[in-house]
Amino acid sequence: MNILGFNPSHHGSVCLLKNGKIEYFIQEERLTRHKYDAYPFTSFINLLQNHKIDIITWATPSVYYPLNGFEKDTSLPYWAKIAQTFRPKIKIKDFSENHHLCHVAHSFYNSGFKECIGIVVDGMGSIKSEKIINKKGENKFRETESVYYCSYPSNFKFLYKGITNVDERVNLSRVYEAVTMHLGWNRDEAGKTMGLAPYGKYNSNLPSFFTDKAGNPNIFISDSSKPAQWIKDYPQETFIDEEKNPQLKLSKNPKKWHYNKYEITDLEKDLAWKVQNDTQQLVGDYIEKSIKETGLKQVCCAGGYFLNCVTNYYLLKRFPDVKFYFEPIANDSGIAIGAAKLLWHTIKEDTTIRSFKSLYLGKKYSKEELLEGIKKYVDN
Repeated sequence: MNILGFNPSHHGSVCLLKNGKIEYFIQEERLTRHKYDAYPFTSFINLLQNHKIDIITWATPSVYYPLNGFEKDTSLPYWAKIAQTFRPKIKIKDFSENHHLCHVAHSFYNSGFKECIGIVVDGMGSIKSEKIINKKGENKFRETESVYYCSYPSNFKFLYKGITNVDERVNLSRVYEAVTMHLGWNRDEAGKTMGLAPYGKYNSNLPSFFTDKAGNPNIFISDSSKPAQWIKDYPQETFIDEEKNPQLKLSKNPKKWHYNKYEITDLEKDLAWKVQNDTQQLVGDYIEKSIKETGLKQVCCAGGYFLNCVTNYYLLKRFPDVKFYFEPIANDSGIAIGAAKLLWHTIKEDTTIRSFKSLYLGKKYSKEELLEGIKKYVDN
C-alpha cells in the first residue's frame, strides 16, 4: 500500500510511505527556495504523477493560510480535487481534527520504542482539537501542549492537555516567541534567543513569566489589532506589555545590537536566559509528572519547541535515567510523516518497529553520478 501524507501549512511537506516504510520525504521550501513555503504543490503533484498512490492523508495545518488567488479554497477538498485529477479512484483520509496526534505519531513511530510517553509542544497548537466554545459562541481555544501514552499499533492515550484561550492567555511557545520579538527578531527566529540565553543570568528584577503553566497575563498581551503576520484565523500577535512592566523596556532599538555585539545590554541577555530557563523547566515538569503516573522511562518529543537543543540537553541532564528520542523533523513539516504512519499502523494494525535511521530521504545517487555532477564545478 502506498500512502501519500502531506502538510499544507507552514513548513509544507510531503511523504510517500510504501508498506509502512518511508520512501520519500521533502519539505517544499527545498524545491521552491521560498522559506516556510506552505503549499507543497511541486512535490505533491510529482508524487501523484510518478507513483501509484492508494490513499492520501493530511495532518491538519495548525493554522489555515490564505493562498494568493485561491484564498477561498485551500482546504482538504481543494487538495483532494487535485489528487483525483491524477488518480480518480484515490482514497482520502482526513486527520484534520488532531494536529498534535500526527506530531506525536511521527515521533513515536520513529523512536524505536515499543511504548513510551510522547510530548508535543508547539506555538499554534491544534485549531480543531477541542470543540470548546466561549461566551461569544467562538472557538478560540487551542491545544498547545499535549502528553500521551503511546504504544503499538496505534494506541495514543491522553495524559495531559494544555488548552489555551488565545484571546486571554498565551502558551509556552508563544511566550518564547513574544520575548524573541521583544528582542528585535521575528517570531520564527526563536533560535537566536536560544543562542543568546547562555550569555544571560538570573535577574531578580524580572517578573515571573508563567502563572498556572500559562503566560503571565500581567506581562504578555495578545493584540487583536495586529494580525499575526500572514496567518488567517489566528488574528493576534503576543507582546510584552511595557506599560505594565517598564523594567522590561529596552533602552535602545535592539536592531542596533544585532549588528554590533558591543551594543547589547545585560537586560537583553537576561531576558533570553529567563525565557529559556522558565520554559525548559515547565516542559521538564510535564515529563516528570508523566513519568510518575506511568512508570515509563522512555520519552519521545515533537513539535517546533523541541528544535530547542538547549532544552533537549537540559532534559537529558535532569532525567539521566530516562531514554529520550528528540524528533529531528520536529516542526510541522514532520506531520506529513506522522499522518502517513498513523494511517498505516491503524489500517494494518502493524506492530513492526521501524526506528528512524537516517535523515537522508532523497534520491540515491551512484558514485559515477556524483562524480559527473561535480565536474561542472571543478576548474579545468
